[in-house]
Amino acid sequence: MTARECREGFDKDRKDCRLPLTHIMAEARDAKDPFLREVDELFGAADVLSIENAKKHRRVLLGLSAAGTLLTLAFLLYDEIDVHGMIFACGAMLLTLFFIHRLAGRSDCHRKYLEYRVLAESLRVQYFLSLAGVRTRVADILPWSLRKGVPWAAELLGSLPAEERAEKRSVLDCWIKDQKAYHISALKKAETKNARDEKTAGTVLWLTVAAYILASGFEIAAFNGAAFGDSQAIRMVFKIMLGTMSVVTLFTGSYYGKMSLPNVIDDHKRMIALYYKAEEDIAAAGESEELLLLLARECLNENSAWYAYQSKNKSDLVI
Repeated sequence: MTARECREGFDKDRKDCRLPLTHIMAEARDAKDPFLREVDELFGAADVLSIENAKKHRRVLLGLSAAGTLLTLAFLLYDEIDVHGMIFACGAMLLTLFFIHRLAGRSDCHRKYLEYRVLAESLRVQYFLSLAGVRTRVADILPWSLRKGVPWAAELLGSLPAEERAEKRSVLDCWIKDQKAYHISALKKAETKNARDEKTAGTVLWLTVAAYILASGFEIAAFNGAAFGDSQAIRMVFKIMLGTMSVVTLFTGSYYGKMSLPNVIDDHKRMIALYYKAEEDIAAAGESEELLLLLARECLNENSAWYAYQSKNKSDLVI
């Protein structure tokens, strides 16, 4: 899509949005400065739309992962225990995969989730810089990767109306401490999801190893003449056990793997450290323009890094 089409799409989504808009801070809605009000209104739309598209994207990932897993399981049953009707289940799951993938492409939820979030976070930085009396525009310090990757957002930031000279205010509590608290909370949630994924992967690994050892022991014993009754039935059980473990791994890898949880965890840790450092610097030297601009650039760089690795997590077909 061209930058113009993306901008028009955002304007249309913003106009059609019926959800209550969020605000950068509680008092932002009633800000006397028209520039701050405009920034806050744009942020509210971008924030809400990004969250909604993120939910759609996660549902798409869940649907694709579930359908791909059921397809694999159905084929396993069809192949190993000759449940012939499973071939129709395979066909149904294939159709479901292509339907969900097509739906995701038409909704464009992944791109909107990322680009609207980039815009929202850039507007947040702009708001607090302006609130602190810093005249520098975010559009002028935006990383090159975002200028090229999301050009319509860069153009929108650069087209904001002329700013009136606002009274300089402290942003220590409303920006630095508030965002630090957010990242601490978000880090815990990301670590919980990652621990769940790692626990599942670890359990599957041990079960797979155990099934392999049992299967190997059975084959060695059978080779040496041990009698087990229906050997083919036992082999079938082992094959289904190993296949099922692969199916579980497929689901967790295609769902949690698309969330880039290790990257997200590292991001939150870096941002927490950044805001702690900013607090220390402010305590030592005050809220200087130089320090706030440095903080703004670091926030935008982190936003750029987040956009780069999340761009790879498209809703691909899982077959």
